[in-house]
Amino acid sequence: MTIAGFAFTKLLAEKKATGKGNITINSNISLVSAEEIDFVMGQQRQKGIKVIFDYKNIFEPDIGTLIIGGEILYLSDQKKHDELMKLWAKRKGFSDDVTAELYDLVSVRCTVEAIHLSSTIGLPPPVPLPRFSAGKPKQHDLFSEKGQSKIQQAQQPQPAPKGKKA
Repeated sequence: MTIAGFAFTKLLAEKKATGKGNITINSNISLVSAEEIDFVMGQQRQKGIKVIFDYKNIFEPDIGTLIIGGEILYLSDQKKHDELMKLWAKRKGFSDDVTAELYDLVSVRCTVEAIHLSSTIGLPPPVPLPRFSAGKPKQHDLFSEKGQSKIQQAQQPQPAPKGKKA
């Protein structure tokens, strides 16, 4: 099971109105199609699967849309390849582990691109971003009162446990 390629084929960002009040972002990833392809690398020829996907963010109330499309080249051994193609033909889906792997890849790559696109056209980011505020910084739980990190404390030599006397 190997991801051999990933490419964007569609980047659509549309802002219809300025958002006011509460904005809801509905996100969806879908595997649109899968087809068997021949993958040639040097002298070796292997069967692969080209998976077409769509990643969508719909901003409600009807203020905008982000749609990202692309394709993934997925390689596996011949036995697994045949099983995956049979599953796709039967139910338009793959095994849970392969689907999770594909969704993770699409989610990470497209979310980064969606943040960029939303910023470019003036839509809110599709995921919460960290916010910082002015004022006194909070002491993080990772540090003790002595200013020594708990990691440093754990790495200090500890006295050997006392054994029971017989």
